[in-house]
Amino acid sequence: MSVSAPARSAVRRASPGGASARGFLSRSPVGYLLPAVVLLGVFAAYPVVVLFEMAFSDVGPSNIVGDWHFVGWRNFAEVFANPALWAAVGRTVGVSGALLASNLVVGFVVASILSTRGRLTGVVLGLLTFVWALPPLVSGSVWKFLLDDSGGVNAMLQAVGLPPVSWLSSPTLALWTVTAVIAWAALPFSALILRGGMLAVPRDLIEAAAIDGAGYWRTQVSIVLPLLRSTMWILGILTVLYAFKSFDFFYVMTQGGPGTTTNTLPVLSYYTAFSNFDMSTGATVAVVSMAIVVVLSVPYIRALRREANE
Repeated sequence: MSVSAPARSAVRRASPGGASARGFLSRSPVGYLLPAVVLLGVFAAYPVVVLFEMAFSDVGPSNIVGDWHFVGWRNFAEVFANPALWAAVGRTVGVSGALLASNLVVGFVVASILSTRGRLTGVVLGLLTFVWALPPLVSGSVWKFLLDDSGGVNAMLQAVGLPPVSWLSSPTLALWTVTAVIAWAALPFSALILRGGMLAVPRDLIEAAAIDGAGYWRTQVSIVLPLLRSTMWILGILTVLYAFKSFDFFYVMTQGGPGTTTNTLPVLSYYTAFSNFDMSTGATVAVVSMAIVVVLSVPYIRALRREANE
């Protein structure tokens, strides 16, 4: 059944609010952002609100379902007075420093090699993408098997006459062994990002440096590296943020051990809440970690805005 033009005009006049709302949503980007905002509010904002409520309350196994008693800043005072928190902060900062060195220095060298044309470049890029796409639980389980006291790495060492190494059971080695595995998993991302930046460098600059007699690595360090300054700055901040939220590899490979020697901030928060069943303290450690990440995100956001303005 067709509707006449006067009838359609009457319908539009009868519902001016609905028509104006549809027009606003179709013209404004707010309409496109609305589904994402709703999903973000349900799956991200609400858990964060509950996390903060738990950090300011007394929550344990006996009252996890029920009313939570508000205790103000008491949980934060207890957490800040606990040496375990500062030890975890120190380990997390150490992991961040090692990842920065790996992603920026080694990543730059790998990206420089892969920015040249060659038969193996495509194969290596494919392998890097494969490593980057591996789930941390899968790659962490493989490395745990290889680095076990009776694993493949020690078998190779013994085959060439070297003594076995307690990669994951030594209190002094376990943290750096897991950090090396995290660096291995994060290296493809940094190498691909830096390689993309190198390919965007104007070719006339490279050719001018070659005419002046500069070698390949001299050109990379003196010409290309300064032009990648903003890219490396953003990559460095992303690396620190990645270090502060790294949990999967520690959970799979050491579970915070031996003892507490691989307890970084996210690992300490998890095991405090779900092994010691001290939900309030675990939530408080998570809030402290989140506050550090937020502070570290400020330079990242400012760098993005500065790059967009340029």
